[in-house]
Amino acid sequence: MGDEHLPEGIAALLRTGRIRKGWKQSELAEHAGVSRTTLIHLERGATQEPHAATLSKLAHALDIPPEQFVAAQSIEVAREQTDFDRQSNPALAEAAERYPQRFRHLTPADWAELAGQFGVGGGLTVEGALAAVDRLQSDKDTLHKLKLVLQTHLREPAQQLIEALYRSVEVTRDPTSPRGCTPAASEETVSHLTPDT
Repeated sequence: MGDEHLPEGIAALLRTGRIRKGWKQSELAEHAGVSRTTLIHLERGATQEPHAATLSKLAHALDIPPEQFVAAQSIEVAREQTDFDRQSNPALAEAAERYPQRFRHLTPADWAELAGQFGVGGGLTVEGALAAVDRLQSDKDTLHKLKLVLQTHLREPAQQLIEALYRSVEVTRDPTSPRGCTPAASEETVSHLTPDT
C-alpha cells in the first residue's frame, strides 16, 4: 500500500507535457514566460501552493487544459489528507499488507474513504478495516450491476424501484457518522423491503 495507488499530480503533469513537446526545462520556461527555477521547483514537487497564473501559463504553453492542473492540485491535497488518515489509522495499512488481494482493486477515492473511517473510540481495527473494504466492494459491485441494468430495457422500472427505495429511507443528521448523516428506515419500510416467508 502506498502512493502507487494514487494518481500523479502537477509535477508529473508538467514533466510528461514537457517531454511530449520535446522541450528542455529552459525551453518550457521560455515558452510559458516563467522562470526556470520556478519550473524546476514545480517539477520536483517542491512548491506547495503554485500560483494559478503560473499554472495557467504552463498549461497554455503545453496545450493542456488548465482544468487538469486544478484536478492535479486537488489530487495532491487529497493525497496529503489520505496520508494523514493512513498514519492515524495504521490498522488499515496492516490489513492491506496482510490481505493484499482484498485491497488490490481499490481506487484512490476508495483508499481515501477507507482511511477516513474510524471505529468506536478511534481508528479501525484490522477486522474493522476488512469489514469496511468488503462493504465498499459490495457497494461498488451493486452500483456496477445497476449501471448495466440502466443500459437495458429495464431502465425505467429500475429507476422507479430506486426512487421508491430512496423515498422509503429517511435521512437524518447523525453527528457520530463519518459523513454526518445516516439513513434511518422506519419499521414499516423495513417490513415492505423484507421478503415474505
